[in-house]
Amino acid sequence: MTTYIERLQDPKTVQKLENLLGGHVMSVYQNAGFTPPIPRLHGDRFIYPDPAAQRYANHLREGMKIFAQALDELNITQSTGEKANE
Repeated sequence: MTTYIERLQDPKTVQKLENLLGGHVMSVYQNAGFTPPIPRLHGDRFIYPDPAAQRYANHLREGMKIFAQALDELNITQSTGEKANE
């Protein structure tokens, strides 16, 4: 079984997450009444011309990594606990 961190390296997963991230950034700007910045695709990531949007996107990406690590750790803890109960 692959870990969540390993899944974050999969190009299809990265593309899906970047699309979701781009949509989220766009909706945040629109909900605030601002015109959303147009990102450019650089490699497999969106790069924003607005530093605030870029910083926000980077924070979201970092949050995804932290969440994946937490899920991996929970999964390891649960599988270790299940083995101990056997």
